[in-house]
Amino acid sequence: MYLPIDPTQNEASPQDLIQSLPTRAARRRVLQAAEISIDVDDKNFESFLNELSEVELRRAASELRFAGEPTVYYYRVNHLHQLSPDDALGRSNNESSSGAYGPDVETAIRDHDRIYVVCQVPETGSQTQLTLSSDDRETTVATFKPRTQLLAVRASDDGTADASLQAVLSYLGLDDATRISFLDNGFRGRFEDACVDGYSTLRLRNTNPRDSSREIEVRSKDPEAKNVANVRTDVIVEDLLQRGDTELNAATGLVTVPTDVRSMEHGEPLHPRVTIGFPDGWVAFEQFVPEQILIEFDDLVRDSL
Repeated sequence: MYLPIDPTQNEASPQDLIQSLPTRAARRRVLQAAEISIDVDDKNFESFLNELSEVELRRAASELRFAGEPTVYYYRVNHLHQLSPDDALGRSNNESSSGAYGPDVETAIRDHDRIYVVCQVPETGSQTQLTLSSDDRETTVATFKPRTQLLAVRASDDGTADASLQAVLSYLGLDDATRISFLDNGFRGRFEDACVDGYSTLRLRNTNPRDSSREIEVRSKDPEAKNVANVRTDVIVEDLLQRGDTELNAATGLVTVPTDVRSMEHGEPLHPRVTIGFPDGWVAFEQFVPEQILIEFDDLVRDSL
């Protein structure tokens, strides 16, 4: 089963959703986030799952239905902070639907004190492509905390994220939004101070059109190490970034996020591995993470703006 799911088209039970997770590690993270103590390695796991209360099952489902291994694209939306939860939820889907010809808002849901807007978008993200089959459309999720301006769109690529944004703006009756850049106005420094443990890989972009080499990649000797050897502090990297024709393009590393989810190997709070697209305002999670981590990460981004 692919995540996120569209609840208007998928009636799978919470047990089915948990069982369909791709790995035991993913199941473990969801159950830890939902504060449910079940050993996913136990041969009776399915029976234990069926003995959970409806409240526990709903809590677990809310940790996974919009989660997964997403790429999150961040936008600053003008006037979004003026919308109350009732304003966001009390709208007709028909107000913004582009139907078969483009991105379509399916539903809006309130959960975790946030608003989730579920969209269906043609695979290319294009509004001009005729797509009558649901198989040709991607489920995306846009989410925000009421009374704030940051919109987080979970989608597979830039075009699909931008198409989802347009559907959400139309649905909410808004018309002005910009993709954030981690390179703007000291944002990157505040963000890194707040949560980045270190980068194992950095990609630098050469902006000088006369140079033949357009990208420089710097790697640590052990990019999979638990304690990241932070190549961001390497003197060569520092020297390159001082040049006017070089900027950070992307980086992969570990981040610290407030969470109840524990690492299976070390028993410590999970430090998710992410790749950050600095100028284009996106973050890709390299492993399955539950909703709890995605929410906390969004909050870190918003607080660093």
